[in-house]
Amino acid sequence: MTVPLALAGRARVSRSCKHSVGLGEPSRCGVKDSAFLVCCEIPTSPGGVALALTDISAPSVTFQCGRNAQNFLFSFGSSVGNVLRPEEFTPPGEIPELEVNRPVRSVPSELQPEEMERPGFRGVEAAAAIGAINAKRNAWPWMALIGENDATGIRWFCGGVLISEQWVLSALHCFFHNTADVVRLGEHNYNDDNDGANHQDFGVAKTVLHPDFKFGEGYHDLALLKLDRPVVIQEFISPVCLPWGTESDEDVTTRTATLTGWGDTLLGGFPSSILQEVNVTVFQSAQCDRSYSTLPHYADAWPRGIGRETLCAGDLNGGRDACQGDSGGPLVTREARGRFVLAGVVSRGYGCGHKDYPGLYVNMRHGPYLAWIKKVAFTTP
Repeated sequence: MTVPLALAGRARVSRSCKHSVGLGEPSRCGVKDSAFLVCCEIPTSPGGVALALTDISAPSVTFQCGRNAQNFLFSFGSSVGNVLRPEEFTPPGEIPELEVNRPVRSVPSELQPEEMERPGFRGVEAAAAIGAINAKRNAWPWMALIGENDATGIRWFCGGVLISEQWVLSALHCFFHNTADVVRLGEHNYNDDNDGANHQDFGVAKTVLHPDFKFGEGYHDLALLKLDRPVVIQEFISPVCLPWGTESDEDVTTRTATLTGWGDTLLGGFPSSILQEVNVTVFQSAQCDRSYSTLPHYADAWPRGIGRETLCAGDLNGGRDACQGDSGGPLVTREARGRFVLAGVVSRGYGCGHKDYPGLYVNMRHGPYLAWIKKVAFTTP
């Protein structure tokens, strides 16, 4: 079944359900640390809110993007990055963003629509890639780990990608059952403090969910996390580029793209604590639409079909793919002069490495997504 938006909620301690005070007794949906959890309504907005945005021109920023350790000192000199920030911006319009103040808690299991299972969102138990190899240290300085504090320390549950000095992009479904407490940047082996990496941990000031996301559907699976302080951009921590302006019109079909993450290297396997990388091929979205249309719940998950908003990528022979836990991680392409550009964000899939079912990514060349990201993360209020 599909859960109506009005029923969407998160399990939270009752005192944290401030916006529900006076609206009646919320339903109980669990216990944590001897306190009852209640189902707090998730703020919703009318559909099509962000999709009406059109400004995808390159924002004015003070940093250079898309550089790894090999080309960190290289100056691109383009309109994307390395542009002085003006003193004033045009104030943003009124958009009912789904901003979720910490803690972001879970949607009760009884409210999870069945179609999330087959095909399903990539799992959220450490990031991973099928057919991957160990990445070189500092090769992917925009890679982020997103974690939740628990009694034993930090539990890493999803990946993300640094897109500016203070914003990380990830997948919205990562936050159904998890609190975004910590974002780690500059990591290589999260189980080895002597791996030569200079990782840094940041708190999460706020989480902004894409306002057009609907539970049960596969569209608009994006979330933005604002860090509690700006990063100092350097060799091992640096934002990826976004395909602003006319670059969003470029067709990356048949191109090779690189997926990075930590974790399972086969379906049902064990996570790798060392950052992994794997190359995949970008296919036409229609190819994924044909494949996934044969699966149960396809019509519920993609009532408009798999189209422009989704990037389809994998391997013709199978064996190269995202897997359980890769959610929110980046898929990048290497462009002219060694500049890396974000092509997609890991979202959904059927199994791992199945040749007939390539992975599904949120397409970063979809104009409305770029416009929403610019409105939230690159425009001052």
